[in-house]
Amino acid sequence: MGWKVFATAPDQLIGESWCGLVEAAGINCKLQPGDVIGFMGVSMFPVRLMTRSEDVERARSVLESYVGEDEQPPDTENDIQ
Repeated sequence: MGWKVFATAPDQLIGESWCGLVEAAGINCKLQPGDVIGFMGVSMFPVRLMTRSEDVERARSVLESYVGEDEQPPDTENDIQ
């Protein structure tokens, strides 16, 4: 029952917003720790969102229901985890 990447956000602020949407649906979510180190505490680089392995599909579904077509997170099936 480990954590797995289910999406990549364009930056930390959007990543935190997306994580909040997933958590509002009752699914644990966190940003991958190595991705969120930046000057002044906010990373301007893409960050990966993680959830427990058994919740990956539900988390993707929740995110897809809120995020517009032009804002869809890229497929993370081949991301290094």
